[in-house]
Amino acid sequence: MNWNRFAGTRTARAVTVLALLVAVPAAAQIGYKADPQGKDELWDVTSKMEMPGMPMAMPARTNRVCVEKGNDAATIPKNEGCTVVDTKRVGNKFTYRMQCKNGKNDYTATGESTSGANGYQGRMHMAGKMEGEQMEMSLEYSGTRVGNCTSTGK
Repeated sequence: MNWNRFAGTRTARAVTVLALLVAVPAAAQIGYKADPQGKDELWDVTSKMEMPGMPMAMPARTNRVCVEKGNDAATIPKNEGCTVVDTKRVGNKFTYRMQCKNGKNDYTATGESTSGANGYQGRMHMAGKMEGEQMEMSLEYSGTRVGNCTSTGK
């Protein structure tokens, strides 16, 4: 097997998945306005993907998103076609399981987040198929609350 070709394919897939994971929160920012009196919360969310065997590390990405106050599931990075199927909160720890199906990309994700006064950090593990081939990757993410907002998409 030509490792360079394989590595390039894995890297391209990793970039695709990371782009998809950060695209949803980026799209969420379109439907909000910064509002000091807003009922929702404005967050800067940074995510970094890791993939076993990937020859280079992917850079972290940060997006600003507006999420419904108190909605733990809204803080989970997810692609189109993903559904959160199980959640549990115990104290400041939030765990979840998500199913993602959109044709060629079918995978399961499990993760957990720990929250503090004005932020959270978490890790998600994804396993399944990407472009018809087995893949496994992890995503580390953190959020810092930067203010209030009002979602215009509600």
